[in-house]
Amino acid sequence: MKNLINSRYQRVLMLSLVGLSFLLITQSFMANSRAISDKAIIEADTNNFTVINVITPKEGQQDEVVQLLQKGMTETMRYQPGFISANIHKSLDSDHIVVYAQWKDAVSLQQAVKLIEAGKAPNMLEVFSNASPDYHPYQVISVNLAASKK
Repeated sequence: MKNLINSRYQRVLMLSLVGLSFLLITQSFMANSRAISDKAIIEADTNNFTVINVITPKEGQQDEVVQLLQKGMTETMRYQPGFISANIHKSLDSDHIVVYAQWKDAVSLQQAVKLIEAGKAPNMLEVFSNASPDYHPYQVISVNLAASKK
């Protein structure tokens, strides 16, 4: 039974790390850093690896988890090979946080997860002590922009 719990915990932690790796935001760049792109772009028909992660912080921890995510992003994750973008969304009517992230491919994400597991992204690890992630990979099917009627 203990092995089952440990195995399940390890699986949840691994999935959490993967999901959280996707999370991160490109909007708050440090003054001395150079972004590869200055905009997060969502497009259909790309081979990007997209993940949407719904994070449920412990009660009263939403702001702290958001800050940890942003710090983990600005200090570590955005520099990882294959990282494209991540957007952090803070719920206005619950404690949830949604992260929409894009990576070049699953392999790039896996490498970032290894970085986190090695303790080289401590802010990301701390997120997991304050929140439970639920993430899934997605394919962008279409993008619909506002338009005027002709």
